[in-house]
Amino acid sequence: MAGPMLICSTFLSAIMMRYILGYDGIFTWEAALLFGSIISATDPVAVVALLKELGASKRLATLIEGESLLNDGTAMVVFLVILEVVEGAPFDTGAVVLKFVRLSIGGPLLGLLGGVILSFMLKRIHNNGVLEVNATIFTSYILFFIAESTPVHVSGILCIVFLGLYMTNTGKTRISAESEHSVHHVWGYIGFVAETVIFIMTGIIMG
Repeated sequence: MAGPMLICSTFLSAIMMRYILGYDGIFTWEAALLFGSIISATDPVAVVALLKELGASKRLATLIEGESLLNDGTAMVVFLVILEVVEGAPFDTGAVVLKFVRLSIGGPLLGLLGGVILSFMLKRIHNNGVLEVNATIFTSYILFFIAESTPVHVSGILCIVFLGLYMTNTGKTRISAESEHSVHHVWGYIGFVAETVIFIMTGIIMG
């Protein structure tokens, strides 16, 4: 749902901008699609907070957050593909499809590879919470750097999402029982700080 439906949402938003709201003389098709890719990304923070207040299943909240991450990753891929066209790059259907496939498939593959390597490292660390926490943080940041800032150039967001999915499904069994609590607390704090900083920066920029 996070892939095909996001692409449908992008096209429907572009159609709305041009034919329903009447911006056909201002927005080109490319610009309308770029706008559609931006507003199609979802933000589950308020929904998840409400679910917690209502005492809903933690699994439901996790599913919503996970879908949102995949949705955001796909939206970023679509945005980057359309942005090149808007900036004046010659439109080549083959090149556009190739870039979309590279970003959307290369990111998950790199994330899964990073998950295998991280699991191997964690398996060799025994009852050392500091090293295990540092290993998870270091791997996440180095993978994002490789994905976004090297010639590999795949989707960093999807890379980290699939790293997290792999660690949740398989890699977490490599974390020592004594260190698992510390790892969860540190990543919970990182998530809280990241969300807070993003909303503060958004408020400052928009204000």
